[in-house]
Amino acid sequence: MKEQFKLPGSSMDEVCRIIMGYARLDKPANLSEISKATGVPDTTVSRNAGFLVSIGVLENGAKKAPTELGRRLGHALMHNVDEEVTNSLSEIVTENEFLKNLVGAVRIRRGMDEGSLRSHIAYSAGANKSTHTATGTSTVVEFLKRAGHIRDEDGKIVVISPSELPRSSDADTQSIQPSVTAAIKSPTALTLSVPPVAGSPFAITINIEVKCGVEDLDDLGIKLRQIVEDFKGETSDGAEDKASD
Repeated sequence: MKEQFKLPGSSMDEVCRIIMGYARLDKPANLSEISKATGVPDTTVSRNAGFLVSIGVLENGAKKAPTELGRRLGHALMHNVDEEVTNSLSEIVTENEFLKNLVGAVRIRRGMDEGSLRSHIAYSAGANKSTHTATGTSTVVEFLKRAGHIRDEDGKIVVISPSELPRSSDADTQSIQPSVTAAIKSPTALTLSVPPVAGSPFAITINIEVKCGVEDLDDLGIKLRQIVEDFKGETSDGAEDKASD
């Protein structure tokens, strides 16, 4: 039997209030302490604790304290710093296998209606059909939306393109080698420009356009380096052969 994922037991707004309560106290706290700090009943806090532990916002234990990520998210919520809230939620989705797989399911199906997605969430979580499950699946959908990974589009929920996801300001261009620069041209296209080999009598520039999906990004850099190394090796061998003649 697959392990059950603990769904949230409240609306997204109430879950956020609980996160802010833990961040405000910033110490191991029991249910009644969080209830007093937030005005949320301790039974409601309890229903959401498992979810918050599973996504890395709270540390596990009888008394729970916020993790560094939970503290950061809680303070961003308290001060209405929307960009930091989105970045923190996006980090949670990226690091959590269950949430990441939900986004993958929407991507594979090229979009889903919300009812189908919520049914998929409940099934994947191993949750029984109940009012609490309905609330939990609705909150997970809202969580993924606020994290910037999915959105409503033409009556369907679709995955947001990689170029629109929260990212650092220097993510548009990166150096692969001192003499090789990769520039992102679009969400799935990348142009690799290789300068002429030193000592060559010819000025040769090779432009390679690589089409790839998000799932290919992990080892893209390795593959590009290999292309450059292969090219350099071949041109070097050719120069040596010419010298020996």
